[in-house]
Amino acid sequence: MSEQKPEYNVTGQDYTDRRHFRYSGPPLIDIHSHVTMTAPSDGSTGAAGGSGREGSTEQAEVMLSEAREFGIARTVTMCPVQDIAPLREKFGDALVFNGMINKKKIDDSDDEAYKSLDAFLAEGIKILKLWSAPRGRERGLVVNAPWRIESIKRAIAAGVQVVMVHVGDPDNWWNTVYKETAKFGTKADQYLPFREMLERFPEVTWIGAHMGGNPEHPDELQRLLEDYPHLCLDTSATKWQVREISRHPEAIRNLITKFPDRFMFGSDLVTRYGLHKEHYTSRYWCQRTLFESHWSGTSPIADGDYVAAAGEPALPALRGIELPEEVLLKVYRLNALRILG
Repeated sequence: MSEQKPEYNVTGQDYTDRRHFRYSGPPLIDIHSHVTMTAPSDGSTGAAGGSGREGSTEQAEVMLSEAREFGIARTVTMCPVQDIAPLREKFGDALVFNGMINKKKIDDSDDEAYKSLDAFLAEGIKILKLWSAPRGRERGLVVNAPWRIESIKRAIAAGVQVVMVHVGDPDNWWNTVYKETAKFGTKADQYLPFREMLERFPEVTWIGAHMGGNPEHPDELQRLLEDYPHLCLDTSATKWQVREISRHPEAIRNLITKFPDRFMFGSDLVTRYGLHKEHYTSRYWCQRTLFESHWSGTSPIADGDYVAAAGEPALPALRGIELPEEVLLKVYRLNALRILG
């Protein structure tokens, strides 16, 4: 009986083989991650962190050590507010903080959300995060909810100039997770309130997480970028981006080179208790391979969301799009530096 391969390397890829990496510029900035304090009681999925000073920085140390191996010197993290102080004390300027404000239940008081915002603002966050995936609708987490509009106003008044939004999920989730469109809406429905917010707050920089939640449709991303010059996109959610960008590499390459000032490197890596360091390694290796090389082969990361279309291989492909050096410099570093100030 063959031994089951770990999710972070189903092909036996040698992650020390980086001969295909081309970028040789200054250090990268990861604009989208979840570096947290961890504890044995942490779940393997779902919300991460929250143990504050009672937790451990061990996984954060592992992740950020691997990040340095891949040239990443600064990481923007979304973590519970109680984790910020111990992480900042340990890692200093290597971390920048993004405050995610949510409600656990739809009938939670707006004031509780504002208290959470105030706590994040007191810790000096640089970015405000609105998690607005369709599965959050039953908790009232639509992007244009009145309490979120008010939260953005308060954040702007406190000096925050960047808002990140998770608005879309993979297309194939509408065949599984979101089959009840009367409850969740269609994928296109998710972008109507997002557009409303982009129009309501043109004075801030918006970041559409995970390639705006729509790497399957670069033509639709192009329309968003054309319509809203204050919108940027990050490359986070590695499995998703590898899967979909590799399906139409030329279209994504053309999009990024057309709007080189509007894309930022992001991993969406999450620290969790007991994770093997190669979990982090795999995502960094795949991201850099995807954007700066012409490497072509099978993705080494297990991908439960991959459904092979007619003529596609049984496992997802990774096809590098080999962005020009001057574009990589912007995507990997300069664009994030500009918006972080």
